Amino acid sequence: MANIEWNSDVVYSRIMSQTDKKRYAAGSPDPCEVGVYAGCLPENSSIGVVLGMTPELRNMAAQHCSQLISIDHSEAAIATYKDWLAPALRHKEQVVHGDWSALESILPEAPDFILGDGVFGNIVPVDKYSNLLCAIRAALSRKGCFVTRHCLMPEAVLDKPEHRRDLLEKFRRHLIDEAGFGLSMRLQGYVDIAYDRAGFVLDNAKVFSAVDRDHESGMLSLSEYQIIRR
Repeated sequence: MANIEWNSDVVYSRIMSQTDKKRYAAGSPDPCEVGVYAGCLPENSSIGVVLGMTPELRNMAAQHCSQLISIDHSEAAIATYKDWLAPALRHKEQVVHGDWSALESILPEAPDFILGDGVFGNIVPVDKYSNLLCAIRAALSRKGCFVTRHCLMPEAVLDKPEHRRDLLEKFRRHLIDEAGFGLSMRLQGYVDIAYDRAGFVLDNAKVFSAVDRDHESGMLSLSEYQIIRR
């Protein structure tokens, strides 16, 4: 199969219109980031794998391989995003409900690439990261590649209590846009409440409980609350 050039802006827009789904920025990879993923892929791939149901990665990956296998351990995620693939590409995809650490038993043969959006953020504790990395390495073809992106927490944020107030002020002064505000508040705004330094875990339940409280107290307006909840 010939390698298809990934015009991320055009394809992304077409995919979203075909699936009639609403996606917000700063959640999944944006078009530029998807283009970086695409640039890492080998030519003439037979089998490609996406860990998770990220629509942007699946739509791009399906254009770079003969068969796409998307694997998620969450039935809810599969039910939500299974049909978010462009209709013209759906014949290429097989969706599997399975454990990422059991890749070799899931895949019919070694894939030429494995992609993921974050991936490690779904695994607790950190010690289990090596298990997944070993499973990915064992499953890949000899010249295969693994591409992901991972969120890191700046020390300056960790050492600054109530960073959310700074983010809120910047947003209200139009120094950051909605996408940056929502993502930053979710990942960094509540580290003093929800981040465990020892275990490197951001507890999302604590984050969203705190967001609810800040909205109820009047600190966050309804529109600000909705942006964060995206």
